[in-house]
Parts: sequence; structure tokens; C-alpha cells
Amino acid sequence: MNKQIDIKLYLAKLKKFRSAGLKHISFTVILLMLLMYLFTVWRVSQLATAEPTSAAENAALNSANIPRIDKNAIKQIEALEKSNIQVHSLFNSARNNPFSE
Repeated sequence: MNKQIDIKLYLAKLKKFRSAGLKHISFTVILLMLLMYLFTVWRVSQLATAEPTSAAENAALNSANIPRIDKNAIKQIEALEKSNIQVHSLFNSARNNPFSE
């Protein structure tokens, strides 16, 4: 069981594979980059079509601050709109173009 390791033999084999590998290194690099690109495209398309779980959806809805408008304030604004012509024209122009000053 005492084998002699011939390092020169292994170095010769290594040089043979090294020279063969250097011939095809550009092909290997391009192939690896293509595989990485394909994996990235596949993963992006997979994540783009993913739907959130119901638990995540509920958590997002609970954390959102939805503004609540007081019913009395709405009634008061509507009463002011009916009684004042200038306010009425202001509301109409705001409805037609909400971004004008």
C-alpha cells in the first residue's frame, strides 16, 4: 500500500489539460455568462408573475393609512356650496380641472 506519487506525471497531465482548457476558455466564459443571464431572466419572469399571500395582503391593508372623512364635514361643505355662489363656482372649476390653481 505504499505507492510512490510521481509528481512529474501529474504535472504533465495538468499541462495537457491546461493547454486544452486555454483553447476553449473564451467559449467557457461566454457559456457561463449566457447561463447566468438565462437564470436571471427566468427568475425575474417567475417573480413578476408571483402573487402575494393572503397574509401579506392583509398585513399591507392593515398598515395602510386610509384617510377617513367626517360625515358632518361633508354636510357642512355641501351646505356652504349651496349657499355661496363663489364657492359653488370654485367647486365646479376644481371638478373640471383639479390641478389648476
